[in-house]
Amino acid sequence: MELTLPLFRRAVQSLDGDGLSVQGLVTSLNTDTPWQLALPAQGVFGFTGPSGGGKSTLLAALAGLRGCTGKIGFGNVTWQSGKSGLATHRRDLSLGFQDSSLFGGQTVADNLALAHRYSRRPLSPEERAELIECFGITPLLRQPVELLSGGEAQRVAVLRQLFSNAAVQLYDEPLAAVDRLQVIRKLLPRLRDFWARHPALVIWTSHDFDEIQLLATQCLWMERGALTGPLPLREVTRRLQLDSLERESCFSRLEARVLCQEEGLLTLSLGDATLYADRVAGRYRAGQSIAFLLGSGDIGLCLEQPGLSSILNCLPVELREIVPLEGGRVRLRLAAGEQEFSADISRLSRERLQLREGERYYAQFKASSLAGL
Repeated sequence: MELTLPLFRRAVQSLDGDGLSVQGLVTSLNTDTPWQLALPAQGVFGFTGPSGGGKSTLLAALAGLRGCTGKIGFGNVTWQSGKSGLATHRRDLSLGFQDSSLFGGQTVADNLALAHRYSRRPLSPEERAELIECFGITPLLRQPVELLSGGEAQRVAVLRQLFSNAAVQLYDEPLAAVDRLQVIRKLLPRLRDFWARHPALVIWTSHDFDEIQLLATQCLWMERGALTGPLPLREVTRRLQLDSLERESCFSRLEARVLCQEEGLLTLSLGDATLYADRVAGRYRAGQSIAFLLGSGDIGLCLEQPGLSSILNCLPVELREIVPLEGGRVRLRLAAGEQEFSADISRLSRERLQLREGERYYAQFKASSLAGL
């Protein structure tokens, strides 16, 4: 799987620098709104906003692939100063696009081998094999990249970036063509685990806010060439609230602490309540803080705490808001301590239960409803 190509081998850069600094960055897209950005050397940040706002342009400028002026630096290395920029291959980064941009005329194995060969933080053979298996790439290794489907090519492209394991990793809609259930239940938990063991500065660009909720705790927002952030996920959630109301259901991010994991069942603590999750793809340790998604259509509400049931999870909640939806349904904004999430029920159920804002109830949901673990 080794290739010999005329690429430059760069010196290893420490991740213990000042992080990413962007000052007065201007492209042809944002002449009136220069970009300012300061991010730490480690952490996963979401990046979203309306289409055409300039997200891809910013990523390309950071990578040295788009003409720009201003200052860009990472750690103690200047990437851009005025109109002069460090060549892309000398920046300690990787950039993945939605169209994958795999090296043509090569097999999948060749593409992965090239990333590993020139990685400054190479992964062990065991970890590379585990990633290949998790991403479902094993049967594709000897396949020419031209024969891959869109989803297969995207999985290979993300895997190639992980093999490169750069200090700064930029992703631009990297899994848009991959089956969403596979992304939520299998790939995102594995990515989160990877970056926990191999810290880097990751900017994950996606229009699927559920991906961002699972991977990040803060988010950048780009609209009409104006960049803001990093922002707390709750603030971005409010910006997207109108869009979520138009969908049949939405996912909310919750955080809990791991109590134990055994026989495929994960036991969690959320405040004083105990929750259970099955069909878990990740590996977790006791005491670890983790995030998961809960679908608004997977939740039922009870006036009193129910007795023994095959539905394992029952969470005491406060009803903070009732929002009418189309199609005879309402969306409930529920709070468990300081954390909020949504539940969708019928208007008939609301009337029968005589639900009132400010009152306390019990939210029930199956162990299989906790997504992204």
